[in-house]
Amino acid sequence: MSLPDDIRANRIAARFGRTVAIEWIQPREPEGGWTSYADFDPGETQVCLSVGRLIHDDDCVKVLAGSAMLVGDEHLWLSGIIEIPARCVVRIVRLEEEREKEPLR
Repeated sequence: MSLPDDIRANRIAARFGRTVAIEWIQPREPEGGWTSYADFDPGETQVCLSVGRLIHDDDCVKVLAGSAMLVGDEHLWLSGIIEIPARCVVRIVRLEEEREKEPLR
């Protein structure tokens, strides 16, 4: 990556949020039509794992975006956005890039 590309990538990252992995419980999809209560089976809980940049974080919702693109100097475009209800979150892990260690001199 060239220096201008690296600087641009850092500018995107600075405006884009930290990288996280969120483990969360996904509610079951609604079933169409009426169901008899006697026949209802709640099913098992589905635990999901989503990874992306945390672009919004409050007590109601956690929002991740998978990709970002800086157009010109100011316009940040996002793609792959997912909204996760905060009450469904099991845990959040901050992911950090491992930096190369310089050799000892």
